[in-house]
Amino acid sequence: MALNCQSYDCGHNNKEGNCFAKTIAIGEIDAQTTTETTCESYVPGEGSQNYEFANEFMEADKLPSSVRNIKCEARNCHYNNNQDCTAEIVRIDNTNAHCETFRQ
Repeated sequence: MALNCQSYDCGHNNKEGNCFAKTIAIGEIDAQTTTETTCESYVPGEGSQNYEFANEFMEADKLPSSVRNIKCEARNCHYNNNQDCTAEIVRIDNTNAHCETFRQ
């Protein structure tokens, strides 16, 4: 189960599409479309303390996040099973950190 994050400006992203957040939270409980979802784990990138923290975390853990790390609040999503994501592949977009895998 893979996670591909295109939000390269996020402090948890290693700029290759890998996310190193310990847990990923997808928000907007009443979302009806992809554009209504958000990656709640997004943190500002370079130049922030969060980015430095994320780099330290990446060095310590060295394992990218996977779909198993996702907690999803989007109750209308087909892949949401009691707030656990059941999708095989999840993609977070690069513009607004939306969950591109959302499907009703």
